[in-house]
Amino acid sequence: MQNLNKLHIKEEQTANNWLKENGITNRLFNEAQVFQLQAYKTATNILKHNVKLLKNTEYEQLTSYCKAMLNSKQRNSLTKRNTYEILNIGTRINRQLFKQYRKIK
Repeated sequence: MQNLNKLHIKEEQTANNWLKENGITNRLFNEAQVFQLQAYKTATNILKHNVKLLKNTEYEQLTSYCKAMLNSKQRNSLTKRNTYEILNIGTRINRQLFKQYRKIK
């Protein structure tokens, strides 16, 4: 029984570390919708690793989305349309990265 408890604690720590690496706190994970979390993860990863590929308006859009996600009142006002815009930016950045990778090979 103790081994199961230790295993559960270890798995929970692993999950919490993964969430933290993607910019998601436990409170945010419990309160936000799934589509909001997907867009938030995309936005934080782009801002962390691929800022150079963003246009000015996209940068502002991603940072404002991240700020809105951290405020519970603003988070409730975010719609699926807002999240799709963020995910579309993420898709465009991924396409650019794949093209760059293909040129290297």
